[in-house]
Amino acid sequence: MKTTTQDSKFAWLALRVFAGLAVWVFVLKTAEQFDVLQPVVVSLLRLVPSLMCFVWLAWHSLRVHVSLAIRISFLIFVFSIFTEMILSVTEDVAAWDHVAVIGRASQTRRVIERVVTTGWFFSGFYLVVLMVKSLEQYRKTLEATVIELNDAQQQNIRRERLSALGQMASGIAHDLNNTLTPAVTYLEAVLADQELSAEQRRCCECALQANTHAAAVIKRLGQFYRGQNAPADIEPVDLKQLVSQIPLLTRPKWHDEAQLQGRSIEIRLDLNPVPPVHGSGAELRTVFTNLVFNAVDATPDGGVITLKLFPEGDSAVVEVSDTGIGMTDEQTARCFEPFFSTKNEKSGLGLSVCHGIVRQHGGNIEVRARAPHGSVVRVSLPTVNHDAADSAPVQASPSAFDSKLRCLYIEDDAAVRDAFATMFSVLGIPLDLVADGAAGLELVRAHDYDLVFTDLGMTGVDGASVVAAVKRARPHLPVVVISGWPREEVLEWFTGEEQPDHIIEKPATLKDIQEVLAAVESSVRVSASAKT
Repeated sequence: MKTTTQDSKFAWLALRVFAGLAVWVFVLKTAEQFDVLQPVVVSLLRLVPSLMCFVWLAWHSLRVHVSLAIRISFLIFVFSIFTEMILSVTEDVAAWDHVAVIGRASQTRRVIERVVTTGWFFSGFYLVVLMVKSLEQYRKTLEATVIELNDAQQQNIRRERLSALGQMASGIAHDLNNTLTPAVTYLEAVLADQELSAEQRRCCECALQANTHAAAVIKRLGQFYRGQNAPADIEPVDLKQLVSQIPLLTRPKWHDEAQLQGRSIEIRLDLNPVPPVHGSGAELRTVFTNLVFNAVDATPDGGVITLKLFPEGDSAVVEVSDTGIGMTDEQTARCFEPFFSTKNEKSGLGLSVCHGIVRQHGGNIEVRARAPHGSVVRVSLPTVNHDAADSAPVQASPSAFDSKLRCLYIEDDAAVRDAFATMFSVLGIPLDLVADGAAGLELVRAHDYDLVFTDLGMTGVDGASVVAAVKRARPHLPVVVISGWPREEVLEWFTGEEQPDHIIEKPATLKDIQEVLAAVESSVRVSASAKT
């Protein structure tokens, strides 16, 4: 039996009216008991107000949109009570004792009394049931409201935490990017050495991948707290090579940390050749790293984690399976929701982030739970044809790059300055270094530079002031801002006409510098040809 809100409101209104009439009848009966009023007067005083209340309720039931069932039951109840009141009035008039139908001696009266009593009893019982049901509905509504309020409160708490995290992350990301810059720069310089052994090159490449991955995580953290989805570096990705690096990148988690906890975890690889996929290697590396981390957490007693790679139609499929405790059907259905976690100490963002990255790559991710026998996470990514992969631009090696440009780099961090000196030495390009903006502007006035690099956040004369001063003095001199802040925040520093020609986010890679140098060198050649 389903009731509407109007039904419940009308039932409560009728209940209040009946309660008022009951009190009025009680007062009249008390007056009759003490011979204050005659029985006939009591009956009339009971009948007239009741008639007025019943008529008003009947009229009100027609105005509001109550269900037909409650309207009929109410009318039966009112008719039954009103008829019984009329019969009670006749009991107090002796002259009506032998009158047909209404007289006390009439057999028809007795039948009517039984029918009326039955009518008001069952209709009244229905109304009472309706009251109880409406109370239950109110209780459920109240509980749902309390749950919604609690959820909203928790969401607000999480939002405040994320806001505080964002404020901290902004500064931390800048410092971490500065810290990563020397590591990335020196590793790329070492990899430029052609005399490295295969094992040395493999270790350096893995270290460089780890640093690049860390930089991508920092960048994504900035996008997360700013609520933005900045485009990633899209290129053909060799999944077999990428997945083969995951065990080494995650070894501190599945080997070292697990051993400290008394667990023994083994990682197995089953990698088949697949065509390349089009996407961001750093973001896909984040996906598989998180999946391995989750698999480690899901094997509290140790076990085996398997990474499988195989082609399937026009897609490449990576499966990460474990022999851990698995997940229930409810956990499987909710595992991609933000902030949902089966581990109290975790944020519940790992699988949500993985889901977002895979969907941005046009792929699909799903979980097959086998509780208590582990889980399988299946990631399917669309592949690109070999022609598209072969047509991807090939990065020039440092030794093949040749430029006679004269450059200046303004940077207040000594470690970053030394790292860039090494990078430009590998490129064979002269680079002057200076530690502050004021000294840099003095060198710009004194020398004929082809390109100026500058940090943004510096004490005294900052990078924005350097750009403005250089552009006013030499409008055609290219200025490149290299900053640990994200590009979106760097652009906020420049609101006037003087804008940097290029922006490079730290940690700057050899490829980033080469692209800028190539663009500037091409511009210099065009200018020289125009003069001749």
